[in-house]
Amino acid sequence: MLVSNDIKGNIYTSDQFGEREIDFLELDWFDVEKRVIRAITVGKREIGFRNFADRLLEDGDVLVDDGATCIALRILPCKSLVIKPRDAREMAIVCFEIGNRHLPMAIDDQACLVVVYESPLHELLKRGDFVVEISDKVISQAQTLKIHEWSVQTSFKITLAPTIDESIIDIITD
Repeated sequence: MLVSNDIKGNIYTSDQFGEREIDFLELDWFDVEKRVIRAITVGKREIGFRNFADRLLEDGDVLVDDGATCIALRILPCKSLVIKPRDAREMAIVCFEIGNRHLPMAIDDQACLVVVYESPLHELLKRGDFVVEISDKVISQAQTLKIHEWSVQTSFKITLAPTIDESIIDIITD
């Protein structure tokens, strides 16, 4: 069994892995949160990995690199709902409905909401005349919106993005 404790880089953002044979460890989107992973790669290698990094695993992260071969992470696509809000009001309503179901969601590059497929949510969105389609998507935990803390006083720490574009926020004054 190959054992590793740190992320060596990423095959999609670094040129240092170009000459090596690449074996993939395929995981579902929800498994990248795990700190300890023991699994079999596509090439039938057993790997044990402990994530001591202060970030979640991302698609393409290199978990093992021995100079000739590297083992990289591949997040498997899953059946997803892709919702295309037509305006800020629709975005708020959809986010409210998804939040009530405590589902993780991501916002992609085209300002579409991506949520793991759930039939009752799909039916609700269709009845509400929202633009929704079913697609196989790779859901990156690094891009999902989640509540990090909950307390008796109902205080939240919500991660939206590294930066917030405040021009999209419409402030109402009385």
